[in-house]
Parts: sequence; structure tokens; C-alpha cells
Amino acid sequence: MNVLVTVSQNYVPYMLTMLKSLFQHNKCQITVYLFHSRIDEATLTKARDYIESQGQTFSPIRVGSDVFDDAPVNMHFTKEMYYRLLASKLLPESEERVLYLDPDILIRGSVEEFYCLPFDGNMLIAMADPPQGNDPRCPDNRPHWQRLGLPEGSSYINSGVLLMNLKLMREQGFDVNRIFGIIEEKRSDLIYPDQDAINIYFRDSMKLWKNLYNYNPGLLADEVVKWGLSKKYRRRENPIIVHFMGPVKPWSIHYRNKYCYEYQAVYKEFAPLGYRLQCPFRPLVALCGYVLTVFCMVFHIQRPGK
Repeated sequence: MNVLVTVSQNYVPYMLTMLKSLFQHNKCQITVYLFHSRIDEATLTKARDYIESQGQTFSPIRVGSDVFDDAPVNMHFTKEMYYRLLASKLLPESEERVLYLDPDILIRGSVEEFYCLPFDGNMLIAMADPPQGNDPRCPDNRPHWQRLGLPEGSSYINSGVLLMNLKLMREQGFDVNRIFGIIEEKRSDLIYPDQDAINIYFRDSMKLWKNLYNYNPGLLADEVVKWGLSKKYRRRENPIIVHFMGPVKPWSIHYRNKYCYEYQAVYKEFAPLGYRLQCPFRPLVALCGYVLTVFCMVFHIQRPGK
């Protein structure tokens, strides 16, 4: 199994936590590809030592530090989020598929069945991004398809878990510059620059799959709140991939969620490497965290890439 992660220096602990949960539930041989531009050698050595101690393979690939310098990023994302778009170019020609995973993820079961799915002529397999109706983060409350100028009722995927058909992307000449052309053209309508552009570019070449492989336990998404108060939600047990979307993350000590304790139990196992849960001042930080979450979801804040 090929797994791709793209992180900055500060996100390496969370990458390792995600990988630990992946290794615990998947006993196949896994090659971990890491695209990065500014992780120091000491940190890469820590990551390599852990991954190889689990009998897996680690292959870091350094991306030029000036690549995507002008790309727009949101306040809790970095330019590394764009590096996944280089997969068909930077990964070995022998690799025909790769599973991209965001670092803010907990793996709770085997992903081998998902990894082996047939693409059926599509470049991506991904999961729909909740909520499927109007997005409250969009200032004028338009649904995703309308905001992005897509055909009515078009699907909108979350880009945190992507099964990528590298072979087809190469055959069809996937060009990352076209993604940035979309970003420039639609800049005023974008909420998540890379995810929105991915949805536009791949709209006719993406296959939807079950959300248990990219489950959002978030606090404020409309549908999640609705499910949380219903029997329907209580029946949605045992998601395989839990994705902690949004600016408030489970490695913050004030984060409270159905799956946060499960995540933190895995994260704390890296304490000997110097990684700790953040922010000991729980009451004040909890209040600030929730206020920040509401603010980020009501007022979309964007700054130019650095």
C-alpha cells in the first residue's frame, strides 16, 4: 500500500499519530511517501526511525521551497496542502495508485478494501464533504455547486482522503498549473482554495465512496449537529477513518468530541519524543477555541501564501 502525506515541520507529530493508528489496523506492507519543503533532518530521522521500527518503508521527497509560494492558503492550512497535486509527477512511475491522507486523521480499521477499489475510469475516489446542503461558511449561503459554477446538484468532495489514480493522471496529462488557473479565476468564490479547485477540475473524473472512510466528527457542521441529536447518528458506529476537520484539533487539550480521547491515547504514546497535548490552561483556552471555531466558520479569512 502506498500512502502519501504532505506536512510542515510542526505537523510531524500529528502525521506520526495518524500513521501509528494506520499501522495498528493494517498489517500489509506500507510505503509512506512524505512531500515536504522545510522539515529538518533531525525530525525526518525521528520519523524514519519510528516508521521503520514498525516494519514499514519511509520515503521523504523534498519539494522546492519556492514551489506554490503564491498560492492562497487559509489561516489553519499551509502551502503543503497543495503538494498532493504533485503526486503523479513526483512519485515513481511504477506506482499506479496512492492513498493521500491528511495528518489530522485517526484510522480505526483496515483501509485495504478501500485502497483496492476499482477506479472505473476515474482519477479520484473520495467522500462527499458534509454538509451536502448550503454551507454556513459561505457568506451568501449558496450550495457548493452554485458557488463554484458547477452543474446543479454536483457532488462536492472533501480532499482530506483521496485515492489517486496516478496511472490515469499521467496518461491524461494532469497539469497542476490548470488547478492554479482555476484558483485565479474563481478566487473570490473560494472557501477552501485547493479543495474547491480539486472539485472543479475533477468533477467528471471522481468516484464517490462511503463516508465511513472520511467521517467528520466536527462540532459545528450543520449535518453533524443534526445527526448528533438523532438516533440516525447513534447508529453511525465505527467509522474507519475519522477526520478532525476545522481549525480546532484533537491534539489541543481543550478539544472535546466523541473520538478525541481515542485520538489522544494514540498521540500520548509519542510523549517520549517530546510531543505533548497543547495548552494546559484548559478553561480559558477552551473558550477561546470555541470562539475561534465559530469565527472561522462564519467569517472566511484568507491570507496570501508565504
